[in-house]
Amino acid sequence: MLRLLFGMVAFVAGLALIVSPAVSQPPGGKDGKGKDGKGGPPRFELGQVFPPPLLAELKLTPEQEKELDAIRKDLKTKLDKLLTDEQKKTVENFRPRGPGGPEPRPIDVAPLPAAARLNLHGSLKPVGDEKAPFVLTGDTTEGLLGDARLEHNGSGIRFLSGEDLNKDGVRAGSATCGVTGLRVEKGRWYRVRVRGLAQDDFAVEKDDLFIKVEFFKDDGKNPLDFIKKSIYPQVELERKSLADSGTNKSLGLATWRTYSINVRTPYAEVDTLKVSVGFGNGIGKAKGSEFWVSEVDISPIPDPADYIPPTKPSTDRNPPALKSLVKLGGRWYYDPRGGSKDPPKQFDHTNADRLYYLSDRLETPFVGNMSAWLRRGYLDRDGNTVEKDQFVPDAVVISFTEKHLVMKSKNLPNHPTAVFPDRSRFLDGNPNVIREQRDTWYIPLEPKPNPTRAAAMTMENKRGLPMGPIGVAVNGVVFFNPFDHITEADAVWRLDRCCGHPSPSSEYHYHKYPVCVNTPWADDGSEHSPLIGFAFDGFPVYGPYESKGLLAKDSKDNPLNEYNLHEDDARGPHYHVTPGKFPHIIGGYWGEMDPNNRSAKKGPPKK
Repeated sequence: MLRLLFGMVAFVAGLALIVSPAVSQPPGGKDGKGKDGKGGPPRFELGQVFPPPLLAELKLTPEQEKELDAIRKDLKTKLDKLLTDEQKKTVENFRPRGPGGPEPRPIDVAPLPAAARLNLHGSLKPVGDEKAPFVLTGDTTEGLLGDARLEHNGSGIRFLSGEDLNKDGVRAGSATCGVTGLRVEKGRWYRVRVRGLAQDDFAVEKDDLFIKVEFFKDDGKNPLDFIKKSIYPQVELERKSLADSGTNKSLGLATWRTYSINVRTPYAEVDTLKVSVGFGNGIGKAKGSEFWVSEVDISPIPDPADYIPPTKPSTDRNPPALKSLVKLGGRWYYDPRGGSKDPPKQFDHTNADRLYYLSDRLETPFVGNMSAWLRRGYLDRDGNTVEKDQFVPDAVVISFTEKHLVMKSKNLPNHPTAVFPDRSRFLDGNPNVIREQRDTWYIPLEPKPNPTRAAAMTMENKRGLPMGPIGVAVNGVVFFNPFDHITEADAVWRLDRCCGHPSPSSEYHYHKYPVCVNTPWADDGSEHSPLIGFAFDGFPVYGPYESKGLLAKDSKDNPLNEYNLHEDDARGPHYHVTPGKFPHIIGGYWGEMDPNNRSAKKGPPKK
């Protein structure tokens, strides 16, 4: 029996050594075969049978997964009894040398708090324990979201559509938090935003995935009314509309998205909100059948009597709200809210809700996008390894000159990312690390088409855009062209769930539609997408939708050109991202690239 057991261990270890390099090569050459050989195969885990990349390729049936789990558990139990504690530690820290590279150090996963984040703004305060604000019911639990060695998802709430956790015969559950400190006298509108990820096999019947807001008076004792919104149709629409077959197979198609609801307290007596995220009628059938929530954000918003988006795009560039705003230049406006009409010297996370951009509506694109986290394992701007997560309130700071919107950015993603360097080869063995930057970008307030523009970027002709940054998202993270540094293949398959990865210069960047970027409201396909960034010629970049249920890439009445650009009366010329379709973000500069951005990191703009 002992001989058989050691035979199994030898087989598994040998398989891990043989298969890992074969299924996931490091970046740097054609077909992903690296020149520098960095990255390294994953550590060997006690009881592991197949490495994660191979599991993704095998596409096991639920029955096979069940049997494989039984084998894992049985093998791990036997090894636990057989090996000493010191031997187990040696196994877990064992890392064979990668092909041509040094042996990587083991990944140290620090313990993280289990709860999702609750972000409250203005005078809002949580009811109960600030450190554990959510009350869970049903088939819902808290903990790490996925494997912390592979992705920086952090911790949060897990809704289990494929498991009857509490054994009550149904698959349903919710997470609820109470909120006080409401504005009673005026300004009774609020926005609830949920950052969630529906795994590939998460499924419910009757569209039963929802955000619910309940209204109470008398310090939360007496209920008055509630509003409930199903967000499952948005999940299903995005699974269809935003699917990209080129995405890295080990990730699956699930991505982090923002789901939101705007509500008005129906009575002046309302002093407490109960906000819930939940599901019912779960019918998930595989292990990847969870809906994850990493944070819930609740903020007061201006009364939409002036600011609500119109039901149809309007050609009227002078909506009623403009009479109370101060023009900053181009399409940008400042809201003094009855105070001084002198604009502040800069806009940051404290006043981002007072900076408006005019398209067919007044948008606040920087709300929720001007702060970020410097994550454990990143490098700070001096090149030191970050040992503990650090909140960075000034990740993006905006100011204005006569000709430019000036963005100072630390280029830190404000959303989950994969773990880089990718030592486990979860993606492609990317050896680079995310580093805090010191970027300054100059966005022209009055962009102009370039009559002598260069040819657009194509798979055959790749000279339409330079390598490196070509634009910037509203969260301060830069856009790159569609190709990786090898300039031989579309870079889409190398990206994490939020469509980014770090460059050899440690600059995190997007090659395609950054699905995780926060927008003023959920980009749920019910209307034209909001603004998500700017190309360096000054023209705006919008999300994927042209109108309700219609992706811009599929528009027949107003098709995109080879630059991924078209125009309308309300927005003028503008780019759209094109999920699953080259060139993904922009195909070339429609206007003249502002020369200040060629050396924007080094100093002030050229005269």
